[in-house]
Amino acid sequence: MNPTHYPVAIVGTGPTGLVLAHLLARQGVRVLVLERSPGTEPEARAVTIDDESLRTLQATGMLPQLLPDIVLGYGVHYYSWRNRLFARIEPQSAEYGYPKRNAFRQGLLVQRLAQGLARHPTVDLRFRHELLGFEQTDRAVLLRVATPEGEATFSCDWLAACDGGRSPVREALGIALSGTTYAEKWVIADLLQRRSSFRHTRTYCDPIRPAIRLPGPQSTVRYEFMLHPGEEPGQALDEGRLRAWIRQREPADADLPIARKVVYTFHARMAERWRAGRVLLAGDAAHLTPPFAGQGMNSGIRDAANLAWKLAAVAKGQARPALLDTYEQERKPHAWSLIRMALRIGAFMQPKSRPGAAIGQTLLKLACLVPGARDYVLQLKFKPRPRFAAGLLHAGAHARAAIPPGQLMTQPRMQLAGGGDILLDDVLGAGFAVIQWASSPTAVLPGVLAARTLRVLRREDDFLDSTADPAGEHALVRDVGGEIARVLDSAGADALLLRPDRHVLAYRERGASAWADTLQRVLGPYFDESGADGRAVSTTQALAA
Repeated sequence: MNPTHYPVAIVGTGPTGLVLAHLLARQGVRVLVLERSPGTEPEARAVTIDDESLRTLQATGMLPQLLPDIVLGYGVHYYSWRNRLFARIEPQSAEYGYPKRNAFRQGLLVQRLAQGLARHPTVDLRFRHELLGFEQTDRAVLLRVATPEGEATFSCDWLAACDGGRSPVREALGIALSGTTYAEKWVIADLLQRRSSFRHTRTYCDPIRPAIRLPGPQSTVRYEFMLHPGEEPGQALDEGRLRAWIRQREPADADLPIARKVVYTFHARMAERWRAGRVLLAGDAAHLTPPFAGQGMNSGIRDAANLAWKLAAVAKGQARPALLDTYEQERKPHAWSLIRMALRIGAFMQPKSRPGAAIGQTLLKLACLVPGARDYVLQLKFKPRPRFAAGLLHAGAHARAAIPPGQLMTQPRMQLAGGGDILLDDVLGAGFAVIQWASSPTAVLPGVLAARTLRVLRREDDFLDSTADPAGEHALVRDVGGEIARVLDSAGADALLLRPDRHVLAYRERGASAWADTLQRVLGPYFDESGADGRAVSTTQALAA
């Protein structure tokens, strides 16, 4: 084995790059992680992490170490131009296993994730290593890297560029960012030693000075203020002026220590291509999202979840490189939908006049008087669901199911034989998984696909075997909340197949006898018995790593 060659190299130690490294390591892939800085970024950039991202962190195995630094379950309170509360968004559901909105400090998150890579002997994390250039061949990517000891050469089968919005890798590939950079600038101030215990975000929809107050973990609080045309960043960063703006919103915060203050411009941009040969873009290198919905970092973590298992399968010779083309196909439309949502929220937060603010805020208050509309707004149901319509799925089938193919499966708690409970993903393992009724025939899969089987009892049924092992080859759990029944019954199915990223790939209709043939047609373009390079791949090797 060449010690300077790796199946996958990752550039960048932001959340996207580190999560990708963890997920690849969990599947046994050797990974080189390059970071030009001496350590992870200490500044608090993103401050909101959503339920989907927490579910992905659960898959890394790092969540128990991360949760102490995360404030779970907070909402947003909207204030009018008269400084009156007119709407509260406080979602209560946890369909993916966690609250929808959570506060965190990005600096702490990336520090913990980087430290956690030490548990994986297959990961080589190198700080003070700057990628100077790269060259692609038919079989590898050659990397020129500046190290503390001088220039060195590495190579990899696949290069993942998680190197931020100014991505040097993207620039070297000549891939353009389409979209818009907006004229409005905002100033951010992160404060320490918060004394107010109020946990929810306050958004001030005031045309005079739109502002946001975001409490965070460890008694921190962030303020964001919009600047008007002609206002210079230097003026906005003047401490006296900044504290006066803070005092106007919360007098108790005005004298707190300021840890960081910066002016930023927001972007709504998308890379025109996410793959160029053996190089793939992820996170801010692929898309830049306005901050108003708190989805920029979360979109990057979705990229990592989608890309990791595909890179692992291709790198291990279990799938053809064509599988990597589904990454952009699946992720790009959803990333765009979140950018559009952020722009709509931003327009609402930044009214151009008091009459415009009054009209918009009155319409929202009226909408919240209608039960269906109120639930749509206050439970964040306007957020685009994590789903795709094209890619690796049984397209066109069961489109009207509660969770159609291509959509992220919910994560209910399942009851164990001994009386305890467990989150669904913790009993599914890391690869493909079949969820089926315990009373149904065992699902037969194509020869290229190995998957863990989860046998489920309906909630009206008892365990007859109290020693059933949830870690066994055919685990047995009980659908105590009825969520599996809701999903399977809506599709007229007795089984479903989940991808490693927990999106539904296909359903098996009750009584169907040719499910393996159907799945073979779906998987055929990407997997076969001979693997990606003509190497034999046994059923036990394939995809279940």
